[in-house]
Amino acid sequence: MDQAALRRHLKELIIRVCDVKSVKPEQVDDDAVLFAADGPLDLTSLDAIEIAIAIEREYKVKMKNMSSARDYFRSIATLADYIAAQADPAQLQRFQSGAQG
Repeated sequence: MDQAALRRHLKELIIRVCDVKSVKPEQVDDDAVLFAADGPLDLTSLDAIEIAIAIEREYKVKMKNMSSARDYFRSIATLADYIAAQADPAQLQRFQSGAQG
């Protein structure tokens, strides 16, 4: 799966599972800090749990170390890099070209 498709899918996933109504995926910069007071999605620590569960379900990737998870959850870009490194390539192919799983 190419990075652009993975990042797009992650944005859609986060918006869906966190029930963000006022933001579209294309409005979220890949490098924007996700859990900042002025973050684009207005996410909370409870949202982080929801996102981690959704990532495990969608990509079969677990967040192994919660202290390291802070680094992975910094932005869409860092989260996509982590998933790409950890996921089975066949699992990622399900989401290629915008296909929904």
